[in-house]
Amino acid sequence: MAASPDAAGGPAPSESAVAAALRELASMAAELGVDHLPAEAAALAERLAEGRFYVACVGQFKRGKSTLLNALVGDPVLPTGVVPVTTVVTVLRYGPRRAARIQLRDQGWRDIDPRDVGAYVTEAENPQNRKGVDAVEVFVPSPLLASGMCLVDTPGLGSVFSGSTRVTHDFVPHIDAALVVLGADPPISGEELALVEEVARHTGALLFLLNKADRLSAADRDEARRFAERVLGERLGRPVGPLFEVSATERLAQGATRDWTGLEAALAALARQSGRQLVEAAATRGIDRLTDRLLHAIDAHRDALVHPLDESEHHLVALRQAVTQAERALRDLGPLFAAEQERLARAFEAERRKFLADAGPQAIQALQRTPLEREPRHALCGSAMAQARALARQLIEAWHAHVEPHAEALYAQATERFVDLANEFLASLRTSGDPALARLPAAMAPETRFRAERQFYFTDLMAIATPGFGRRLALWMAPRRAAVAFAQRDAREYLERLLATNSARVANDLAERVLESRRRLEAELTALLHEITAAAEHALQQARAHHQAGADAVRSALVRLDGLRRRAESLRPSPDDRH
Repeated sequence: MAASPDAAGGPAPSESAVAAALRELASMAAELGVDHLPAEAAALAERLAEGRFYVACVGQFKRGKSTLLNALVGDPVLPTGVVPVTTVVTVLRYGPRRAARIQLRDQGWRDIDPRDVGAYVTEAENPQNRKGVDAVEVFVPSPLLASGMCLVDTPGLGSVFSGSTRVTHDFVPHIDAALVVLGADPPISGEELALVEEVARHTGALLFLLNKADRLSAADRDEARRFAERVLGERLGRPVGPLFEVSATERLAQGATRDWTGLEAALAALARQSGRQLVEAAATRGIDRLTDRLLHAIDAHRDALVHPLDESEHHLVALRQAVTQAERALRDLGPLFAAEQERLARAFEAERRKFLADAGPQAIQALQRTPLEREPRHALCGSAMAQARALARQLIEAWHAHVEPHAEALYAQATERFVDLANEFLASLRTSGDPALARLPAAMAPETRFRAERQFYFTDLMAIATPGFGRRLALWMAPRRAAVAFAQRDAREYLERLLATNSARVANDLAERVLESRRRLEAELTALLHEITAAAEHALQQARAHHQAGADAVRSALVRLDGLRRRAESLRPSPDDRH
């Protein structure tokens, strides 16, 4: 690909101190045998030389991110659907014609037909990325991308495919700017809020938009906008600026509507005014990140040299025993957590019974106050049922919004022992003095909300809402007053069924979210334990190789490693370069 002009109007320099630093990092990494780092350095150097910067589209699953990007480039190149679709980060780049390429794990790039992108990036055709796709790039002749801007489609947060959320978080260090796509139900979730805060630590270039605005009433859009602006402003400590109300589907079908023109103007201004700065900031972050990884590798090699081989072997045996004990402790907590799940399920059911006892009679009174006398005879039943349905939906949604924070607080209490156990184990490992464990997290954050998103949806029970022929005939033949009474009685019974059924669905959804959240937490802890063991095993392999080389080789290697550390430290960006 030819070099793209940068945002300042000229080609980004291909030879510079940045390029030299990246070549130096790649050379040292290759010398140490650090996997992937040379390729990452080369990829970063290439995009900096071409003046490319990444604007990532982030948000909860089913916000319409892929459709939004299709609308921005004016070409439906990304697959979309009614279920969570994207499982692999996909980059849209400028090209003179539509094209695509993929990079499989431990392999180079290869071209594919753009129509086949879905086979590599969707959960349906590449579940949990079983095909081992590391990167996907799609080239389109979009004027929006001609300045070097690359739009990035990321897997949505909160999907049942938990690996997709991890992929998005792993890409955060590469983000130069972000399109944060919000919705109305909820306007912004806790998981989205945490991601925005994480992205904001890397870049201040954030654009916020409310997609699918065509599906919302003016009142719902206004409420969603106010809520999102308030919570985002509180979390980020600054106003978030305009929140663009757009509809990607409208844009694809009808042209620019709502705030679409404003969104495109904001993206063009971002490229024109801040593109060069974003590229330079990407260089600084990239060099810092790669240098940090290289220094960890140097420390691991040095530690393997200075410690006796039998000490490293004893350390690994002890570590494996500790991991086994930790896994056993987690298993032992299983029955306790199962008991907590039962307790929470009972608490949710108690909340439900209280809701029915309080809301049921009030709802029936409100329904009985609804006049039906002026309704045409043929519409009596339909009007009464519609009023019951609207009333039930309003009450259920209000109760759900009230009970969910309480349910999440109970879940947080139930998981407290799990998190405490994990943190005790992490603390003991981090104080062991083993550099191979230095990159482990200092502590797991306590659970504050469900890891699984709500799956509840209101059911209308239409099978019982539609009267049969006999009931319709009775309503038609009965005197007017009796027909009204029949319709009111049917609506009252329908209302009671709606409240009972949907409140049970809410309680069941909360119980299922407890179970799924627990599973995800246990999976994270298990993966962490396996990561710890793998790090120690790698350190032992290095120790064996160096000690077998002999004392003179060890001394020579130590001198070489000390020199590499000094060279790596000299490549770190200065504090002024970081801001």
